Amino acid sequence: MRLINRIKSRVRGRTDVPTGPVSADVIPSINATEPNIQSSTDLAQSGESGEKKRGLFLIAESKTDPNGVQDYPVDIVAVHGLNGDAYSTWRHKPDGTLWLKDLLPESLPGSRIYTYGYPSKVFSQSVARVQEFARNLLVCLRDTRENSTNGKRPIIFALVIAHEDDNRYGEVLQSIVGVVFLATPHRGSQSANLGSIVGTIVNAFRTTVTAGLGPRPIRTDLLQTLIYDNVALEDLSMSARSRLGNIAVVSCYENEPLAPSPSLIVTRASATLNISNEEPIPMFEDHKSISRFPGKTDSYKKVEKALQRIASQALINSPVLKRASTQSSTIVLSELERTCMTLLNDHNAAKDTEPPQKPVPGTCQWIYSHHTFESWLGQSSSALLWLTGHPGSGKTTMSYSLAEHFKNTSMESLNVLVYLCQNKNRQTDGKAVLIGLILQIVDRHRSLIRHIRPVFERQGSSMIQSFALLWHIFVNLLKDPKMGSPYIIIDALDECEEASCRQLLGSISDMLADSSSIAQGGNMVKFLITSRPFLHDAYASTREPYRSRISIDDGHVGYVDDLRIFIQRRVDEITLNRQFPTEIRDFLLQTATSKADSTFLWIHMVLASIEKSLLTSKKDFQKIIASIPKDLKEVYQRYFSAIPSHYQDDASNLIKLLLSCSRPLHLSELNIAFTVNDMHITTEDVMSETQGSIIHTVQGILGTLVRVTGRHVSLIHQSLKEYLLEQGDAKYDSFPAMRMVNAQSSALRLATACIRYLLLQNFETDFFLTEGTSCEAEDDIAGLSDDSSLTRFDCNFWDDDGPDLATNIVFSETGALYPDICNSMTSTYSFYNYASLYWAEHYALCEEVAPDDLRAAAESLLDTDTASCRNWLHFYYTRADHSIDDDDLAQQSPILLASKFNLNTVLNDLLVGESPSLDTKNRSLYWASRLGHDRIVASLLRIEADPNARASDGQTALTTASEYGNLRCVIELLEDTRTDVGLTGRKGRNALSFACSSGHDEIVNQLLRRNPSSANDTDSSGATPLFWAVGAGHQSTISTLARVRIVDLNHQDKAGRTAISWAAGDGMVDTLARLLRFPKIDVNLKDKKGKSPLCWAAGNGCDGAVRLLLTNKKVDKSAVDNDKRNAISWAAAGGHHDTLISLLDGGCPGVDDKDIDNWTPLAWAIQMDSADTIRALVNNDQVELERRDGGGRTALSWAVEYGHAKVVEALLEAGADPELMSKRGNTPISIAKQFGRDDLLSQLMAYIK
Repeated sequence: MRLINRIKSRVRGRTDVPTGPVSADVIPSINATEPNIQSSTDLAQSGESGEKKRGLFLIAESKTDPNGVQDYPVDIVAVHGLNGDAYSTWRHKPDGTLWLKDLLPESLPGSRIYTYGYPSKVFSQSVARVQEFARNLLVCLRDTRENSTNGKRPIIFALVIAHEDDNRYGEVLQSIVGVVFLATPHRGSQSANLGSIVGTIVNAFRTTVTAGLGPRPIRTDLLQTLIYDNVALEDLSMSARSRLGNIAVVSCYENEPLAPSPSLIVTRASATLNISNEEPIPMFEDHKSISRFPGKTDSYKKVEKALQRIASQALINSPVLKRASTQSSTIVLSELERTCMTLLNDHNAAKDTEPPQKPVPGTCQWIYSHHTFESWLGQSSSALLWLTGHPGSGKTTMSYSLAEHFKNTSMESLNVLVYLCQNKNRQTDGKAVLIGLILQIVDRHRSLIRHIRPVFERQGSSMIQSFALLWHIFVNLLKDPKMGSPYIIIDALDECEEASCRQLLGSISDMLADSSSIAQGGNMVKFLITSRPFLHDAYASTREPYRSRISIDDGHVGYVDDLRIFIQRRVDEITLNRQFPTEIRDFLLQTATSKADSTFLWIHMVLASIEKSLLTSKKDFQKIIASIPKDLKEVYQRYFSAIPSHYQDDASNLIKLLLSCSRPLHLSELNIAFTVNDMHITTEDVMSETQGSIIHTVQGILGTLVRVTGRHVSLIHQSLKEYLLEQGDAKYDSFPAMRMVNAQSSALRLATACIRYLLLQNFETDFFLTEGTSCEAEDDIAGLSDDSSLTRFDCNFWDDDGPDLATNIVFSETGALYPDICNSMTSTYSFYNYASLYWAEHYALCEEVAPDDLRAAAESLLDTDTASCRNWLHFYYTRADHSIDDDDLAQQSPILLASKFNLNTVLNDLLVGESPSLDTKNRSLYWASRLGHDRIVASLLRIEADPNARASDGQTALTTASEYGNLRCVIELLEDTRTDVGLTGRKGRNALSFACSSGHDEIVNQLLRRNPSSANDTDSSGATPLFWAVGAGHQSTISTLARVRIVDLNHQDKAGRTAISWAAGDGMVDTLARLLRFPKIDVNLKDKKGKSPLCWAAGNGCDGAVRLLLTNKKVDKSAVDNDKRNAISWAAAGGHHDTLISLLDGGCPGVDDKDIDNWTPLAWAIQMDSADTIRALVNNDQVELERRDGGGRTALSWAVEYGHAKVVEALLEAGADPELMSKRGNTPISIAKQFGRDDLLSQLMAYIK
């Protein structure tokens, strides 16, 4: 009732003011959504009249460039979103800048810019539907263009309705070349859930109380459509996907929440369509500012460049705006591909990476004129540049600056890939780097997933365990012509795990040493690596590609100037904030600048200390500067020693929380973790004792040792984490608590906070509904949106004081409820997310030193008979990146859960009090083996768990441990004499097969010692472990297997293919080279269809593999398959021009041989629209150009029927006769007439003799 009363009072308080003028914005087919409702008063005061806000208006017509070299003769149509209008959506209110009119014409000379307005207000009398608004826009566009005297120009716009009525709007449709979306909610917005519900209540109240004579009704139909994952919206989105396949699509998405809301109005998932030709662009704006630019800001420039790219490409590709077809070629991911992408995303370590600090304007410019940088940039081949600097020298900031520079200056901004190897919480490794880069590539070029799919089909989830497989995928992506020439920035590589870092650097070096394969497609790669000097020094002496280096803090004048600019900016800020006189400002500037040979981090900490100081005389500042040593370790020790004694316990607690957290903590999370203790009973008790300003508390106690970025807080630098974990002989006579700060004590502190929070009384009732859940639980769910939570939500997406109702939970299917319940729980209980996801991880690190009461508490969180346990488990399985759930919740015994979450002490305590069933022990052993919990494995084997039992996926403990590379688990299992090494798991594969596919060499050796004969065991496809090692490209594993005397190197699988056949067919040149070294290898062994390794390589266009095979004297160049097709025939059929040239140059015979169907290589090549391939064949003297097939038809006849204009031209140039008649009396000319191909007919007629 309180909610209804509040709504009533607000409705009564509204007055119905006549509609006034409005402003709207959107862009080439820029589609934007409006964040807030413009009040009636605002409308009355607006500058445009009410009559001018609806319809299509020309607001700018840019003059053409007098030089004629930068003209963009396109029409830009801006369409606003819900609650916007034709002008205000695009106007920056503080200064009145209407960027569509004030900025864009200068960026796009020769363009016309329109804005379209329609009744989109939530409070509106209009009853028109969105479809009517869209159709009206099409009518306006059609009429405007029909009346235009300037010809038919390309449109950058949006298009669904046009496709539905091509007869009426076909010309408009064919003119559309691109669309730019600005935070458009294709899947809706969670905020609309609230609006629709409130709108329904308000309208009902208005009807009954005011007899319909009061304020304008709320357009709940519009709000309903925007509800997240609304069916109608999903249908529209799918419809759009199918219609956007032939045009350029740019989707800009917000990265900042709209204050005071803690979350994004439109998430990236909703703002992007996930289609192959889509360019997603992150914007550091909120939902309101993303379409309002005060000037040529970074965000504006992104939109500007996107429009320029679309316009330029349209003019290049379609100068007269003719299209062969308007049918969509949209690539939709298959179920297998979606599973593959989910797997990669789940293992994307970069998701929680903190964004780097933006450089101070005017800094980081010196590097562009550095001779080494210019040389690297100017190289016409792939190259690497290494930037080194000591801790705190600004390497990451420089990386960010360079990335932005490349994006802004490159014609292919999509080809700037950045990976930050931040190690503030979890150490990254080489595989994580590759996964992050692969995801960036596929995210921008969706069609390139074709390079990942075959690997995933063969290797499954073990793909991500293999560096070699990931590197193979990465290289294939770089080779693809669609990739172009990317810039790849890997920042802070020294923070990467050592062994895989070595592997990554070695692979990059090998690629650069032989970059011919990438260069063949016209591609080249520019790598830029940053690290501390020691990493570079370890490689530069032995690897030529790594010798190009810039040491950014070696006293270069540009670096010193950057420091001075940074100092001046910070001193000016401090002076302004503290209102220092000019005299103090000049003193600080001069004194700090005199230290300009220091690092940015050192200067930052000095100036932060000055800013914090309560004493502000020159003498005081001189003391501060003089007291801070240059060495960072000494700096850290000094800061800790200076913390007052009455804050030292608090400081120690805060440091432990920040040191041990698995991801950067939100300020609210840190506040609760810092506060919660065993005296608290409810979350309300905790919140009543939290800090009123945690940011003030943290910065006041720890000062410059922490960094607050947005809502996240972390330690100032990686070097501080290293210092804390390696304190060694650090002396803290005045701060004894610091001696207790280590990895284990820190984990204990955070685990304690998490466990205490999860056991609060609020979570003793089920939040996640099941069929057996009581009505009381439903009341608790509804309680998430009670009045107490409503008052805390204040997002002005819909209205200035609209509450967040979360009532969509009540109306959902139980299975679909969990994500919504998780969202509601997180918004109400801000520490629940972190506590649920990470408590077990922290506790596993410290359980041996945990006090008895905490042990008991941890055990209670594993008891599924309690709601506290069920709640966090449901939350974990819904939200965790790596789900480890394969059972119903009722089957999750404490012993099974302890095994899954690596809680060995808890497990042993539980085993003292109960005797679990064999099934529980076996399932627990499986999960412990899969997840790498070797202590758990040992404990379970001691109580007679069966190592040969199969889990639901068919795997045994040994096969899954081998698949996931858990060496210590494998050793524990092999030490148990009951373990059957030859027992098979999924798809009939044994443990050795899984270890080989993932390249786990140490496990391979362990398994071979126990049972060498398993090396020849075959799986359900007839493949041996060697096949899997070859398929994954693990050369060391291949060599290990080849040394086993009994291994059959020429084994054939069920299709008759050998390992070398697979290596050749997949273009794995390095692996193929390794196999060719083995004397016993048969390089010509054919499969059941008679296809040799050479034919496989040729047919798949693997030019490198073909060239390598042709250098081997044992290779039969004339081999034919059962259909009498040779390697040339297979290469021609695939349109593989480069491969065909290699075969011809390599002396392969049969360039004009017929196969069993009388088809020659030329006849096969005609099917592919590859003129270069045709020319390579017809220019060969042995090829008979007019050879006829069984029906008397020539190659030219078929090329005309296929409609391949370039192929027809190539054949005619070679002398093909356009009048040669087939057995049925048809000629190429008659076929062109029959199919209505006037363009081909003109070509043919020109060659009539």
